This record gives sequence, C-alpha cells and structure tokens, in this order.
Amino acid sequence: MRRPFLLILAAAGILIAGAAAHSSAGSIQNVRVTIKDIDAFAYCGMPHTGSFNDLSGVLNGLLGAMSNQNIAPSGDLIAIYHLSPSGGIPDRIEYEVGFPITAQVWPQPPLQKKEWNHTRVASALHRGNYDNSADTVEEMLTWIDSNGYEQDGPILGRFTVVPSPEVRPRDLRTEIWIPIKRK
Repeated sequence: MRRPFLLILAAAGILIAGAAAHSSAGSIQNVRVTIKDIDAFAYCGMPHTGSFNDLSGVLNGLLGAMSNQNIAPSGDLIAIYHLSPSGGIPDRIEYEVGFPITAQVWPQPPLQKKEWNHTRVASALHRGNYDNSADTVEEMLTWIDSNGYEQDGPILGRFTVVPSPEVRPRDLRTEIWIPIKRK
C-alpha cells in the first residue's frame, strides 16, 4: 500500500507543477536542455479531463486496474499533459498518468494502450522538489524558442526518482520531455 501512495505523490508534483508552467517567473536552477532522438514506446495510461485535485483517484484507478489485469510496468511512472495547463479551464485540464509497457500487453478498459510517437524531444532533468519544476519547464520552453524550435506535442514527465522516506527532496529527479520540430 505504501508504493501507490508514493506514486501519487510523485505524479501530483509534476502535474501540479505543470499547471503553473507558464505563470512562474524566475529560475531556481540552471537547466541543461539537450535534444534527444528516442524510440517510440507503448504505454498503459489512464486519461482524465478534470482538475488536478482528481489526481489521487486517477492514479489509484490506474494502479488498481493494472494490478487487476496483471500488467507490470516496464519503466518509470509518466505523466502526460495534453492541453496547456495555463491556458485551459482549471477543472477541464487533459492529462494522463501511466507506465511504459511491453508491446505484447493489451490492457482492457478503463486502461488504454497508447504509443508515444514523439521521437525528437527537448529533454532536461529537473532536480529537487516538485514545487519549482514549473521553472524547469519554463526554461525549456524559452530554450526551445531561442534555438529555432517549437513545441510539437504534449509534455511528458518521467519520474526517475520518486519520493520516499529515504529520499531527501533535493535528491528527487524528473526527466522532462517536450516534443519539438523546427519552426
């Protein structure tokens, strides 16, 4: 029961940070943005349109459905934001939480099998507490624009280190991907 609670904390951090991504000013850390060419991958997700306050229920639903269907993750927890949190109606934001899965897995409703097909991304590692991860996203968006690119898909957060009693907040790590294309 402890692991689902920790996953809820991790997902809540990046989702809440995403809500403030375009409204934060200043920067807490210097962000090193790199361009990555990645392989497409299958993932099992639980999509949701609503408030970030619904996150606990969405993540619990995801974990419960995956457990009931004997689906094992093949990677880190991810959160994907389909609409700009800053430009949308706060209780109608489109996001999903999920896990990479092997291509042979076929989840049943309420889960959805999807493919992440955005193979060129701007990538940065957010270090530390999730409270200021919006600053990382903002710096990434500035870098993307300044380097002749534009956003070409939803933002993905991959939780490489999730909260636990043994992990200090400054040791948390979230890799953020923003799909890009040339302007």
